[in-house]
Amino acid sequence: GGAQTMRLVAAEPVPAEMPKPEPVAEAAPPPAVQIKSLADLVALADTHRDMAFKVLVKRCVRLVKIEPGRLDVSLTGDAPKTLLGDLTVKLKAWTGRNWLVSLSREEGGQTLAEQETSKRENAFQDARSDPAVAAILARFPGAKVIDVRIPDAPDIPDIDADLPPEAATEEDDDEN
Repeated sequence: GGAQTMRLVAAEPVPAEMPKPEPVAEAAPPPAVQIKSLADLVALADTHRDMAFKVLVKRCVRLVKIEPGRLDVSLTGDAPKTLLGDLTVKLKAWTGRNWLVSLSREEGGQTLAEQETSKRENAFQDARSDPAVAAILARFPGAKVIDVRIPDAPDIPDIDADLPPEAATEEDDDEN
């Protein structure tokens, strides 16, 4: 064998660790999930399929103040003692940011359940005071309003509202 063996030799020693480029200061991106109200928090619990927590928030939490990363609340008397801690843990897990959840001495607003009850009572009162419903109730003694259903119609502007009353009436007559 007349074969030659070649050996490669590094001219400069290679450092064991490559120098890391300096990090560029960037503004932290806003969290993907924005919580601006108790309704947002309830929707987030619904998204994560945590129905027990959703019900607790609706029934037991009164919002005092909310800002990014901070939630000030007051609780109803039947709220579990662990609710504030649970709020902190779940908000961090679901939003990816640390939250300061504190119990406020202020009363706060109504719970979401109280708001829904109030809205429902107003709907019943509005229905009873409607002239057509009042006439029916008067015509049938013992009759009462037992349910009020308002369909969730999309907010579509009324096209006839922009027309003069005569034009809207003529248009309606043409359809019949």
